[in-house]
Amino acid sequence: MSARHSARPADRDGQQPLLRVGTITAEFEVVRSAEETVAALARGRHRLVPVRRPAVYLAAAAAGAVLVNVLIGAGPDAEAEQVDPVAQTVSVAQQLGIVAPADGTTAATELSGHLQELAASRAQREADEATAAQAQAAADEAAAQAQAAAEAQAAAEAAAAAQAEAAAAAEAAAANATTQDFHDYALAQLGGDERQFSCLESLWGRESGWDPTAQNPTSTAYGIPQFLDSTWAGTGIAKTSNGFRQIDAGLVYLDERYGSPCGGWAHSQSTGWY
Repeated sequence: MSARHSARPADRDGQQPLLRVGTITAEFEVVRSAEETVAALARGRHRLVPVRRPAVYLAAAAAGAVLVNVLIGAGPDAEAEQVDPVAQTVSVAQQLGIVAPADGTTAATELSGHLQELAASRAQREADEATAAQAQAAADEAAAQAQAAAEAQAAAEAAAAAQAEAAAAAEAAAANATTQDFHDYALAQLGGDERQFSCLESLWGRESGWDPTAQNPTSTAYGIPQFLDSTWAGTGIAKTSNGFRQIDAGLVYLDERYGSPCGGWAHSQSTGWY
């Protein structure tokens, strides 16, 4: 506000006195006349009336003074209506219960703390999931191994049962076998070689008469081939009353000791034993 305007006397209420209506009207008439004159000149429809330049300047000055007084007179009311935006913002924030941090460092620290907590929570969750996955994998592996072991044991038991059943059947067959059954079996094991079977038939015919239960009264010689207990161990076949297994053990011994049944028969003929 200029010094000229502040020096004007105030009324009883402390407000600046308003201009008289007549004075304002006259001054606006001067301004309007000047504007119409300028517009007519722009359109080229009005001739200039010789006017002295000082009069024009005075009219412009008067119009400017009127505008300044009007604008300044409305100043106190406009200033009274202004509201502090900062105060209004703070009031709304307080109503919403939002408390501004003391400074940017505090906010950054709190944000960093929250981020660290989230990262730690995620890392812990991932670690727990990895541990659970490892435990599940170990449990699955243990279950698979247990199942494989159970299946292997079941298969072994089944094989042992089948073998025992076959052995029982063989024992039953051997117990009911005849001498001819033993001859046929021995010939088949020799590949149908009649010459070798002839030597074998003569050798074991003299030793036991092809009786699988023959027992020498003066030694441990037993069965169709009349093996001593020590001789059985060398064939890889345990001592047995099964005549078919005795034939298998006798052929193994003859092949290893004499090369063939005929070689064993020749030795028996010359020494009385083989």
